[in-house]
Amino acid sequence: MTNAVANSQETLIAGLFSHANFLDLIRNFTLYEPVDRRMVKKIARYQQFRAVHKTIHRLKHGASKKDKGGIIWHTQGSGKSLTMVMLAIKMRRDPALRDYKLVFITDRTQLDQQLTAQFERAQGETVYHADSVAHLKELLAKDSSDLITAMVQKFQEGELADFPLLNSSEKIIVLADEAHRTQYGSLGVAINAGLPNAPKIAFTGTPLITSEKTTHEFGSYIDTYTIEEAVADGATCQILYEGREAKTKVTGDSLDKLFDAYFADRSAEDKAAIKKKYGTEQAVLEAPQRIRWVCIDLLKHYREHIQPNGFKAMIVTSSRRAAVLYKQTIDALEGPQCAAIISGSHNDEAFYTPHTDSVLQKQQIDNFKKPIDDHALSIIVVKDMLLTGFDAPICQVMYLDRKLREHTLLQAIARVNRTANGKARGYIVDYFGLSDYLTEALDMFSQEDVAGALQDLKDEIPKLKATHTRVLRHFKGIALDNLDACVLALKDEEVRQQFEIDFKKFARQMDIVMPDVGAKPFVYDLTLLGKINQGARNLYRDAQLDLAGVGEKVRALIEEHIRATSVDPKIPPIDLLSVNYKKKLQEHKSDESKASEIENAIKHHIDINLAEDEEYYKSLSAKLDEILRKKAEHWDELVQMLLDFRDTIQSDRKQEADNLGLSDIEFSFHNILVAEVSRIQGDAHGACSLSEATHDEIVAVTRNLVEMLDEATNIVDFFKKQDEVKRVQKNIKRTIVESSFDDTELRRIVQDRFTELARVKFK
Repeated sequence: MTNAVANSQETLIAGLFSHANFLDLIRNFTLYEPVDRRMVKKIARYQQFRAVHKTIHRLKHGASKKDKGGIIWHTQGSGKSLTMVMLAIKMRRDPALRDYKLVFITDRTQLDQQLTAQFERAQGETVYHADSVAHLKELLAKDSSDLITAMVQKFQEGELADFPLLNSSEKIIVLADEAHRTQYGSLGVAINAGLPNAPKIAFTGTPLITSEKTTHEFGSYIDTYTIEEAVADGATCQILYEGREAKTKVTGDSLDKLFDAYFADRSAEDKAAIKKKYGTEQAVLEAPQRIRWVCIDLLKHYREHIQPNGFKAMIVTSSRRAAVLYKQTIDALEGPQCAAIISGSHNDEAFYTPHTDSVLQKQQIDNFKKPIDDHALSIIVVKDMLLTGFDAPICQVMYLDRKLREHTLLQAIARVNRTANGKARGYIVDYFGLSDYLTEALDMFSQEDVAGALQDLKDEIPKLKATHTRVLRHFKGIALDNLDACVLALKDEEVRQQFEIDFKKFARQMDIVMPDVGAKPFVYDLTLLGKINQGARNLYRDAQLDLAGVGEKVRALIEEHIRATSVDPKIPPIDLLSVNYKKKLQEHKSDESKASEIENAIKHHIDINLAEDEEYYKSLSAKLDEILRKKAEHWDELVQMLLDFRDTIQSDRKQEADNLGLSDIEFSFHNILVAEVSRIQGDAHGACSLSEATHDEIVAVTRNLVEMLDEATNIVDFFKKQDEVKRVQKNIKRTIVESSFDDTELRRIVQDRFTELARVKFK
């Protein structure tokens, strides 16, 4: 995204915030309070605000019914339903539109329920559901500013044929979901007749076909959010296409040959009867031998590509019979838990009935959406059900074994484009032969509208090569199997951060391609780079250098290599003060790497203990810097000095405390007071040598204050009780006021620092 585009988006969002009540809209729409611009970006992406803003403008300023209407196309998975609800609520908050009757036409129970719930919460407004043609006519005829929903499945074409003029008001707005679908035809015509002056706004997750762009009854696009834009923004996942139909595709010249192969044991009369009843294509698609072959390959693909990362799969078949056969075959092959979800009818034979129960289907859908660790249902098989309006981010792959076209194709494949943690891509694996007419199927849309809809898996190989080249630049002139040298090349923190970014991009790209043969040339380097990543994590105690987000396939490969060549990667680096530390140090081959190990172990020890005694550990950090400065590049001497320093870290602190007659806890508070009094009494450069009398007083004050803190913090949940905390802080202030080193600034600082240290010491 260019800076200009980014700036224009920021300007747009800022403009939206200037509209009255817009923050209230979002506040009421969500559970988050208070709401600010950063929170809004988490709630919804900018395009949703843009669409709301453009639609409100068109409704208020359009010259005619047609000018006021239009189409909002936001690609599936980018939050279209949220946009619909936001727009409706915004209309209710706009003085010019709040009195309009709003009529929602939808075929999704989920959206209908979402509208109802959000309006009742945000507006306190009743949503009226039209459950029959008569009820719909009654609701539309009223001159009230109601919000009405109509589910298209409830209306029969014959009932809508004679639909009279019901309301000629211009203060009615019709909002239709997925208005390109054929089932809206009759209802759309009826509403045009009943509400002749009502502007209509259509929402769609798929683009209009080219011929519809200027002739669609809803008008032109109000706002678009294309497939490519959604992928680039991270709103949806890129979908990769892979044809695995070499032996199974039912298009072209192969169809008759497949029929003969699968029905070779049948007589000529049987073959003719089968073709007459089912047709050649359907007979092949339902042939048990073919389905078994597909399932063997499908399960191999699922187990190698999808299951290791914890994701699930859909299989789309050509018929209900094929769906049940797929489920039975997967079970027979001892595949992952699988369910067939198909529609039923009153005349169904027993073969179908176990898979058509709506109560069971609802439970199966809920289970499918759960993580694999929570429920083992991993594969669902469908014909038409769940191909639209079904959101399951855990679904990463769709295995296609039927012909899909136009909007149905785009809607179906979008089932795998939802984002989820660790989900870099969605996959479409084709067993039907979709590639033979894929171009034709998408040509009816504008190229810019469907650009990036499906990306061939082969197109990922150049990206893999590019990420590989980029990560290798960090080790120019160094052999990757020289672990010590490669790890030392990452000594600079900024270099290490860039390596982490580049390595994870390469690893994620490997996860996308593996185990395809295209990944094979890069596997060895991946394992070496993974070992370098782990070595740098251990040496520099850099927690960011983990394998989070690279995918389980890659993680398992790297960790297996590390275990085989060194130690378990899950074992943390040895502690600086461990009795085995010096022995472990000898595993490093060079003095430079040994020195780096000790240096970073000391730094890590300081970091994790800093809150326990900030002043003491800050002084250790300064001593370490001085040693490194004096012995830079003299690795053998540096190793010995750092080891000597390491040996005294604990003993020196204990000795200092003992010399003062202070406990471990008292010594930490004492160090704060010494540092702050020295700073207050110091010269222009902060230098100060406290008198013996002042230091003795500091020791006494420390003992008194620590005793008081110890007693006070025995109160249950002391730090959650602000009155008690304030009481203790007043006592600290009073003690400082009564001392010889009293100072206004000192009182405030000691109050704050003693309170924070008490949170650590008196948990």
